[in-house]
This record gives sequence, C-alpha cells and structure tokens, in this order.
Amino acid sequence: MATTTAPAPLSRSGSVLRPVILHGLLFILLMVVATGLAALLTAVFDGFDAQQVSTEHLAMAWAFSLVGIPLAWLLWRSIRKRLAHPTAFDSAIWSLQASAAYLATLAASSCAALAVLSGLVAPSIQGAWQPTLGTAVGWGAVCAWQHRQIVAARTAPRQFAHLAAAVGNYFSMVLVALSLVATLKAALEILVRPDNTLAGPTGMRHLLVAVIWLAGATALWFWHWKLRRVQKMSDPFNDILLIALGLAAPALALLLSGATLLSWVWPQAWTSQERAELFLAGGPELLAIVVAAAVIWIYHQLQLRSGLRSTSIVNAARLVLGGLGLAVLATGLGMVVNALFAAIAASVTVEYSAGLLGHGLGLLILGAAVWLAYFKPFKPSPADSRGVYLVLFFGASSVVALISMLVLGYRIFEYYLGSEARLDSLLDTVRAPLGWLVATAAVAGYHFVLWRADKQSKAEASGVSAVDHSSVTRRAVIIVGPAASEPMAAQLVARPELSVTWVASAGPALDDRAEVSVLARIEEYLDCESGPLLAIANDDGTVQFTDLA
Repeated sequence: MATTTAPAPLSRSGSVLRPVILHGLLFILLMVVATGLAALLTAVFDGFDAQQVSTEHLAMAWAFSLVGIPLAWLLWRSIRKRLAHPTAFDSAIWSLQASAAYLATLAASSCAALAVLSGLVAPSIQGAWQPTLGTAVGWGAVCAWQHRQIVAARTAPRQFAHLAAAVGNYFSMVLVALSLVATLKAALEILVRPDNTLAGPTGMRHLLVAVIWLAGATALWFWHWKLRRVQKMSDPFNDILLIALGLAAPALALLLSGATLLSWVWPQAWTSQERAELFLAGGPELLAIVVAAAVIWIYHQLQLRSGLRSTSIVNAARLVLGGLGLAVLATGLGMVVNALFAAIAASVTVEYSAGLLGHGLGLLILGAAVWLAYFKPFKPSPADSRGVYLVLFFGASSVVALISMLVLGYRIFEYYLGSEARLDSLLDTVRAPLGWLVATAAVAGYHFVLWRADKQSKAEASGVSAVDHSSVTRRAVIIVGPAASEPMAAQLVARPELSVTWVASAGPALDDRAEVSVLARIEEYLDCESGPLLAIANDDGTVQFTDLA
C-alpha cells in the first residue's frame, strides 16, 4: 500500500519564502504610495497648472496613489493577521522590512522638510518649493503610518524590536554631523574672508541655511536618542552602530582631516603666502570636520562610559578604536617610507616628496596617539580580551603585506623587461609598494609576537583559571517587564555575579520614574537575599518578588 507525504524541505522553504515575498511587496508598495502622494501633492500645490504639471506626471501621481494605496492596505491586512501569532522568522522579516521602510521615508521626508524651511531663508538656492513640500508631506505621511505600526502593541516587532529606532537615530546623528560641518564651514569662511561674505548675501545665507538644517537634524536626533530611548537600548545591533557610526567613523574623519591640517603646519618648501592661500582654500572645511567629528566622538565616548553599556562592549569599542589608530599609523608609516625613497629618486620633485612626508607624518603622529591611548600596548591586558583582535589584525596586515610583495615583484620585473628608454629609476618604480611592505610587515610582526606571548601566558594560567571558573556560581535573576523597558536592566546584566534573564510582558513601557524605582527595589532585594529570584515589574514602580529554588 503506497502512501504519499509532502516533502518537508519543500514545505519548509515555502514557509520561509512566503513572508519574504509578502514583506518585499509591501515595502515596494509603500515606496510607490509615497512617490504617488508626493507627486499628487506637488500637482495640488501647483494648482494643477498645465505649464507646471505635465500629463505624464499627473497620470503617474493618480496611478501610484489610487492603485498603490488599496493594494498596500489589502496586503497589510493579510500580513497583520499573521503578526497576531508570528513565528520568529516572520517577526524578524517584519522588523527588517519595517525598519527599511521607516528609514527610507524618514530620510526623504526629513530632508525635504528641512529644505522647505531653509528655502524660506534662501529661495534662490533651494529652487521651487512645490516639489520639495510635496515630498515632505507625502513621504512624511507614509513615515508616520510606518512608525505607528512599529510602536503599536499589536504589531510591534518582537524580533529586533529596537532596530527601527536605532537606524532612525543614527541616520539623524549622521545628518547632525553633516549639518554641523556645513555650519562651522560657513562660519569660518565668514571669519577668514569677511570682505567677500559680509558685503554680499551669499555667506550669511549659507550660514542661516546650515543653521536651520542643524537645528532640525538635532531635534530629530533628540527625538530618537532621548524620547524613543535609543540611549538606553543595549542590543547587539545597536551596540555595533554605536561603535561604528558613533565612535569609529568620527574618529577616522578627525584623524584624516587633522593629518591634512598638520601636514600644512609642518615646515615645508612653501612661502607664507602659499601657505595662507592653501589654508583659505581648504582650511575652513577641514577645521569644521575636525570640530564636528570631535564633538560626536567625545559625546559617544562619554555615553559608552556612563554605565549603560556592558564591560564587553566598552572593551570592544576600545579595541576597534585602537585598531583604527593602528591602521592610520601604518598608513602614515608607509607614506613616510615612500617619501624618503622619493627624496632619493632623481625624477621626483622636492615639493612632492615634502608634501608626501608631511602628510605621512601627520597620519603617523595622530594614529600613534590614538593607538597608544586605546590599545595601551605597555599596559598588561588579559589574553582573552584581545585574542580575536590580534588574530584579525595579524591576518589583515599579512594579506596587505602579501599583496605589497606581489606588486613589488611585478614592478621589478616590469622595470627590467620594459623599454630601455625609461626616465625613472628602479627605486622610484618600487618605492610605493616597498613603503606598504615595510609598514604592514612591521604591524604583522608586532601582532604575531604579541599573540604568541598572550597564547603562552594563557596556557600557563589555564590550570589556575579552570579551577577558579569552576568554583564560581552565578546567581539567577529573572525579571518580567515590558519589552521596551529592557534597557534599564543593563546595570544588572553588567554585574558578573548575576545571570539576568528578561521576560517581556505585554503593555506600554515604564516611565523614567517607574524604571528608577523598579531598579532600586531589585538591587535592594538582591542585597538582602542571597538566592535566585523572580521579579515582576509593575507600572507604578512596585515589584513583586518570588524566591526560586
């Protein structure tokens, strides 16, 4: 008797592909609806004037709006039914789609709204206001609807619950940084060239436009960082964004811009007039980048040390910044070696070798300062805290050294096998890859020696550490509270003697006063009792405790 059964892999792949397709279609429809609404509102603001609004533009606006909105609504109703009892994969896909749609609509609507406001100060710079205002209102409406679904208790994502708020926050932070650079640049240009800016409207208008963008971007960032509590969120993705965009990106911008400024200050074959012209041409922009990057970097560094992040995240950020400083240091070292070889070569001008040497020294000095401050090579460090870092940097520098060797060999063979009528020397041909090879070989050798020393010390202490770790028993603490209030437990999670588990409950997030009260009561109970416990947080700040066996 033959029996037929449905193949499990096929049904499993269908259950995976269906939410991906549905949410992908919903994302596309939301973009179509936002585009249609923006185009339709632009036509409305133009008064449906045939000279301003073409037939093709109006037909696209009506089609995208009248067809896209019903289709998006029907598809959303189908998806919302699945979100009532979602699987982990469904919730993850919904969170990714909602975050992507929120970021796209937030970026378009916020930039358009700030352009409309700045157009009130400088209309000739911004151009026609109707398309910009239509984009702000149309995309803003879709953004507001998307945000409402994200924060609603029924449809809020359960997987990656803080993803949308995190991406919105760091987009706002990038917008703040760019606006701050534009504001400082305009202000510095007015200071260094008062005769060209204050005499006419150009300089002041640019400054006012930049200030409007800075104020709007700061308000948007404050709304995400403080009111949506991204500041207190501690999850892997948010921590990665904090390290990458809040610390590493501004640090890199500061180091590169600062190295360029330092190369101009360095004694070179320039006259005072040439140095002044060079600074007037690019100095305000570089100074603005340095100041803006320093503000963003220092603020997030203080946030990292405020106790809201665990010790592992602080160590990871320290190693990332140390690695960034080392990369800049190695780049500067390679440029210095290249410049020294260029000074010997006969076919290279003195100005080129001096400029290359000055820029390389700037990178070398600033990179070394950051590396010494964060990596602390002369301070003993546990082997476990930097093992992955050493392996990664040794591997990366080894790959770069290998590529440099291949390029070096290629240039040597090219020199001897090429035409005899060559104007440059062999040293001038190989100086660039030779500089990279010297720098990366030094970095790879240093990290290999350090890794071997850490490995040996770890092997020597393995017996003692095994006994120590086996005798430590972590105390179990289970906290039941709203999912949005989970970041308040970061201080408890950071305590090594506790094993904290957060169980999300339904309901709105606790306010700041209730969070402080709940955390204080839990810590007070932990000091009085010694066993594992279950803590249920209430909306009024009270806590129900149950001792566990």
